[in-house]
Amino acid sequence: MQVISYIHLRLTPTPMKYIIMLLLATILCRAQGQQVNTAKLDSFFNILDSNHKAMGTFVIRKDGKQVYARSLGFRAVEKDTLLSDSLTRYRIGSITKVFTATMIFQLIEEGKLSLDTRLARFYPKMPGASEITIGQLLSHRSGLMDFVNDLTDKRWIAGKHSREQILDSIAKKAPHFAPGSKQLYCNSGYLILAGIIEKITGKSYPEALDSRIAKRVGLKHTLSGVPNNQGTLEASAYGRRDYWTQITDMYFPNVIGVGDVLSTPVDMLKFLSALSSGKLVSEKSFAQMCSFDREQLFGMGLMMVPFYSQSGFGHNGATFGSFSMLASFPKSGISLAMSINGQQYSLNEITIAMLSMANNMPFDLPSFREIKLSAELLKSYTGEYSSAGLPVKITISQSNGQLQAQATGQSGFPLQAVSDNTFRFDTAGIKIVFKPEGGQMLFSQGARSFVFSKVR
Repeated sequence: MQVISYIHLRLTPTPMKYIIMLLLATILCRAQGQQVNTAKLDSFFNILDSNHKAMGTFVIRKDGKQVYARSLGFRAVEKDTLLSDSLTRYRIGSITKVFTATMIFQLIEEGKLSLDTRLARFYPKMPGASEITIGQLLSHRSGLMDFVNDLTDKRWIAGKHSREQILDSIAKKAPHFAPGSKQLYCNSGYLILAGIIEKITGKSYPEALDSRIAKRVGLKHTLSGVPNNQGTLEASAYGRRDYWTQITDMYFPNVIGVGDVLSTPVDMLKFLSALSSGKLVSEKSFAQMCSFDREQLFGMGLMMVPFYSQSGFGHNGATFGSFSMLASFPKSGISLAMSINGQQYSLNEITIAMLSMANNMPFDLPSFREIKLSAELLKSYTGEYSSAGLPVKITISQSNGQLQAQATGQSGFPLQAVSDNTFRFDTAGIKIVFKPEGGQMLFSQGARSFVFSKVR
């Protein structure tokens, strides 16, 4: 449920807002060679595993055939016999929205809806209901408040709430903008779309997903409507400092149709292949789902995934502790899916690594060797920094021989020294290079960099 917008310094994952703006690089480059470098992929995942950087399952397909799969860690750390494997089910966050959009387009093709159908037909009490269309809900152009990301108390979504309570909370908040005037990622739109599917079909969302998608294309390990941590195949979510600790995730019945689906990377790839090949919706509907461009990365259920000269389609997502990515690149025939239930290395960096090696492109394997620096040198980097390119300040402090960084209004995070002046925070794919002689630091994340100057 997240696009990677860590680039906006959201250093604590905000559920369902897509962490990856996929970034991946904007320069042009051609894939070199045709073979997937499986040996180097093994080396990469061995490094992540031995350094406790990730737990999860990772799968690559080429020209419709699976060419690589790897699972790391445990689906339940407390039970050291429960290793992750290809059957482990993960919470896939906002990739759920692709399933929701698919069913909406099925209903459109059946003549039960149109992209111009007004929200007032189903939810007349919503603000702007007479102007908001189905198409605007799909493309994040409704302007409605976001019942996940707009909340001051981010833990509210971890408690049990009825659908009526959640819809009432959306209806009582003023919209962000007039319908259709802007695009702003909105979880509320997809909660409403899930309700519309239920109203039209007379089935619950989980039942509709099972009959309209899962059974139709053979997704044996994909389901909705399951409360947290039910069944031995579900992966629990973990965070790590010195050891893996289970995370209290959002209460998933709150986000049905938005971010609750349980699935496996193998099932996700099967779903995306079926969707793009006309087995679930028509060619016209699929094209509408992909109605994005480089200015607006979100279409009507899918998002653009740029990788050098290639342009793919897919989605990704995050909960409080799980992170997933699903993408397909027609030019190279490469598609990938991953789900992570323990993250200490950014989803974005793993995606870049997998795509680089799947396309047999040059890629430097990461090194997590940490060095110790003197207290005097660390002190020279401390202070408050600002940048003309970002509306936040970053405070650098020193504690117990380690630098800490904290952006305005956000939680602090530790910086790992990898050279005398270079530091990393791998969980968010952040690198900071200090230039104390000029009172500056270079902040990089993904393919973007910003110069910060010390203000005090």
